[in-house]
Amino acid sequence: MLQYAFVLDRYLTRLQVPIAGALAAACLGSAGCLAEGTRLSLVTGALPPYSSVPGRPGFLEQLARAAFDRLGIEVAVTTVPVERAMINVNAGIDDADLFRVAGVEREYPNLMRVPEKLLDSEFIAYTRRADIRIRHWDDLRPYAVAYTVGWVIFDHNVKAAKEITKVSSLDQLYPLLDRGRAEVILMDRWQWRWIARENGYGDARLYEWPLARVEIFMYLNRKHAALVPELARALADLKKDGTYRKLFDAHLKSLDSR
Repeated sequence: MLQYAFVLDRYLTRLQVPIAGALAAACLGSAGCLAEGTRLSLVTGALPPYSSVPGRPGFLEQLARAAFDRLGIEVAVTTVPVERAMINVNAGIDDADLFRVAGVEREYPNLMRVPEKLLDSEFIAYTRRADIRIRHWDDLRPYAVAYTVGWVIFDHNVKAAKEITKVSSLDQLYPLLDRGRAEVILMDRWQWRWIARENGYGDARLYEWPLARVEIFMYLNRKHAALVPELARALADLKKDGTYRKLFDAHLKSLDSR
């Protein structure tokens, strides 16, 4: 009888190992399975009004905090260079990237897209020359073009310009235009609105046309795969209850009237 009990105990112990492993795998990354006190690290390469500056929170930071808060998860948001954000999240150094177009997971396989979009972004060509007319990517061919390192949409579409200059941050672009080192600069509409207002450039000095209008998403490292559908639902709920619209109007839409 004792021998039977010993064999049965060994059998149950061996059975529990794969079951525990399966449960751990299913639990990995879900809100309910995160250790108490865990704080996720979120990064973005976007400038204000998406990210925060002292005394003024940014749109993406506020939106992300609201979404994670609904899952009971505390987050820390840091601004880093655009390309570094993707590299860090892909490597698992940070947990989420807050500003990406769909498809970057093809080049960074450890990134997982939260399918509920954060916003629609217009990517714009700016020039101070009244004789330049840009409606499509091919219209950039005759000109010296500048944009920021890590913007995949520009890497994929700007390949045959007369000259291409890549800088490390968005606030380095306008000086290139002002000094004649670039004839056209490329950036996101809302970030340009912020930069122009804060530096006194003034949109009246520029001509702008959207080259593309694309959906922007949050990406998580795949170790948090279980959080993807939960975050998508949280973002959808923020849109339904009016929270999203309040944040958008306060941080982005308000720039159009200033």
